Amino acid sequence: MRYATSTLMSPRQVIEAAELSFGRAGLGLDVVERRHDGLTLAGPQGSVSLTIESVDGTNEVFLSTEGLDLQVRQFMAEIFEQRHLHSQAEP
Repeated sequence: MRYATSTLMSPRQVIEAAELSFGRAGLGLDVVERRHDGLTLAGPQGSVSLTIESVDGTNEVFLSTEGLDLQVRQFMAEIFEQRHLHSQAEP
């Protein structure tokens, strides 16, 4: 399944958050590929791949998954919420 969301988190922050959520410390997936604009993780329970593109001051995050739809939707909500909390804090 493919998903997309936006965030004010930097690409590096998104990649770090994804690795925490889906990597060994989270779901236990292995990092298969790490790029400056994304990350791919895989394991017995499924896979997650994400790519980040900067668009008009926000970062668009494109995700695809096999077998981990619920976890990917939760991750998307977390990084979107970071955007929402950040914009509320601004004067």
